[in-house]
This record gives sequence, structure tokens and C-alpha cells, in this order.
Amino acid sequence: MMTLIKRVLLFVVIVLAVQYLFIAAVPSLIFAIAKVRKPQPMNTVYHAGKTDAGMRKVVLPNPDFIYSACFFDLSKNDLLITGEFPDTSQYCSLAFYDDKAQPYYVRNNLQGFKSKYSIRLSSVNRVQRTLRAKTKQGTVLMRILVTDSAQMASAKRLQQSFKVKEVPQND
Repeated sequence: MMTLIKRVLLFVVIVLAVQYLFIAAVPSLIFAIAKVRKPQPMNTVYHAGKTDAGMRKVVLPNPDFIYSACFFDLSKNDLLITGEFPDTSQYCSLAFYDDKAQPYYVRNNLQGFKSKYSIRLSSVNRVQRTLRAKTKQGTVLMRILVTDSAQMASAKRLQQSFKVKEVPQND
């Protein structure tokens, strides 16, 4: 009887250890795979077209959105992220993710922000108006809702306004 209890306890400990390792490792693995599959160099924006069933650059893409993404590396420079949001008739968001694919900041056009945005992203402590990245590498993802052809034209223009520029960390 005691041997059976020991085996069950050992099995439970092994299962819990494997589960913990799986939970801890999978987000980093997802980010690493996404970095390898990215179509642009680090700190460069990629504008995707209309989402369809074959698009897999975004995990579980929504066909009602078009996406722009930038994988960033803040080890040498900060980033200045600029662009424009649409009016409130068309949803748009910027989401910032760390290197474990965990979101840490989201801004959208329905929150009362100005239509033009300028966000300095840094991995070091800076002055006001700077968004501090949780990790030196991560992703910025822009999503724009597109429900008809007029919104598609607006979304394409907004995509092109989404720009990323490297700036020295000591500025």
C-alpha cells in the first residue's frame, strides 16, 4: 500500500513539474518562433493585408481586422512610435507585448486620446511621456477594424502612418 502511495505522489509531482515548465516555457517559445518568422528586421514595421484563413503571422487572426506589427529590440536605442488613430467610427488599437507574448500596455482610439500619437518606448528609466518596456525585446501590434471598403481605404492610410524610428537612449 505504501509503495502505491509513493508512486502516486511521484506521478503527481512529475505532472506538476512538467506543467510548470510548460507554462513557463511556452510564451518564450511562441515569441522566439514569431521572431524567426517575421518578414522584416527588428525595429521595422510590417503592414499586413486583409486577414484570411491562411494568414498565420498573427496568432488566431480576426478577419475583421488588418494588422501592422513591429518586433522591437531596445538594447541599443529607444523607439519613437508615431501614427494616427481614426475617428471613433472605426476601432483601432496599439498593443505592446513583452518577450513572453504578454501584453503590458494597450491604447485605442475610443479612450479619448488625441488622433495623432507619439510614444517613446524605452527599456531604461526615462522622463515623462515615455513608455517603459517590460523587456528589451517585444512586439507592438496595431489592429484596425475593417467592415467595408470605405473603412479599408482609411485603414490602409492609417497603417502607413504607423512608423517606428530608432532614437538614442541618452536623448
